[in-house]
Amino acid sequence: MFNEKHAGIALVMGYLVISTLFFFRGYVHGDATLWMGIVLIPLLLRCFGIGQKSWRLAPVVALAVGICCLRPELSWRFILLISALLFTTETIFGRLNAAIFMVLLIVSPIFKYFSEVFTFPIRLQLSAVAGSMLKMAGLPVAIEGNNILLNGSEFSVDPACIGLQMTGFALLSVIFLMAHFRMLNQKSLPIRYQTILVVLAFALNILGNLMRIVSLVVLRITPDNTLHDVIGVVCLVAYVIAPLILVVRYAHQRWGAALITTQPSVLRHPPRFLITGHIILLSVCAFFCFQKPTINISSPQNTLPLSLQTYHVKKLQNGVTQARNGHALIYIKPIPAFYSSEHSPLTCWTGSGYHLSRISSKHLAGVTVYTGSLRKENDELHTAWWFSDGRHVTISQFDWRWKVLAEKSHFQLINVTVEDPARLDAEVKRWLKAF
Repeated sequence: MFNEKHAGIALVMGYLVISTLFFFRGYVHGDATLWMGIVLIPLLLRCFGIGQKSWRLAPVVALAVGICCLRPELSWRFILLISALLFTTETIFGRLNAAIFMVLLIVSPIFKYFSEVFTFPIRLQLSAVAGSMLKMAGLPVAIEGNNILLNGSEFSVDPACIGLQMTGFALLSVIFLMAHFRMLNQKSLPIRYQTILVVLAFALNILGNLMRIVSLVVLRITPDNTLHDVIGVVCLVAYVIAPLILVVRYAHQRWGAALITTQPSVLRHPPRFLITGHIILLSVCAFFCFQKPTINISSPQNTLPLSLQTYHVKKLQNGVTQARNGHALIYIKPIPAFYSSEHSPLTCWTGSGYHLSRISSKHLAGVTVYTGSLRKENDELHTAWWFSDGRHVTISQFDWRWKVLAEKSHFQLINVTVEDPARLDAEVKRWLKAF
């Protein structure tokens, strides 16, 4: 007999079919963190169960639909798809626990982007602290941005390796441990302690990465060595997983409260209007998600000052301006909103096959910019980038996003790349005056 369960399963399968588009388009990557999250969700459903049916996500879905009508970015379509899937689940099966929402956030591309971008200053500080520790130990190391040099070998705190990329893995681990000890002790931990444990996992992950980079340098293990990944796993277990097991177990024993069982929602014949509404919502998601993806860069028209007219200027897709001459290549990338990705060299150049290393902040012409080295096989380029709205120059993600939100500023990312490192400072100063 057809009931809400059958209707819910059919609708969920429809959302899963649409979600495969994001895999084919490369927006979602099937890495270890994603698969760990997928495996973890059934455990959380068993541990926390489901509550009474809820329409609490209806405003979120309505807002996502409205934004997708105005904004063409793939990220908004992804948010609409996931929020609609959760809304359907909660209205048909029952209310989900917050831990499931956190897992979906951690495995999402949006979390990976913010993790790489906003932990970038942390990686620079980790390199500096690790270098200072090694110098105190008597090793002749040199620090160049996020790289530590020892006897010609480079060691970096890089999201592409098994370093800070393990942030998601550490957070999923603490969620798993809280679910495990909840079932084991039949006790529920108050939300404030759960929050503290998540923050602790993030802090322990930073400590584990610090010990990882120190170990790699001391043992002279380069990135092409198999032990490079092994050391990362060992540090994750020793400095993150093991302490979390002890702390989470103690927290449940000390502050856990006895579980209160709730009756699950009764599945019955679905109201016609409910199923019709969900089918319409699924169709709306399919309409937006099957549209051709658009990179979220739009632009007002850029004009170059007369002092820079010697550059050959070319308008690229999505509002980007390219300027080049015989010595330099410049990209001017407008940022449409405070929540937008800025397509910095951390993502764009690496997506073109280059490895960005020796990243550091540098003071030039009274402001601070980021500089780094781009390597691809035998080619090496030198690059610098910063954010500017014509009045303020910054390298802080929080700074430019806040000014866009609060002051309605229009920021652009300016990226200057040269082959000759001796020309980089002069080109940067020239473009700092222009923007």
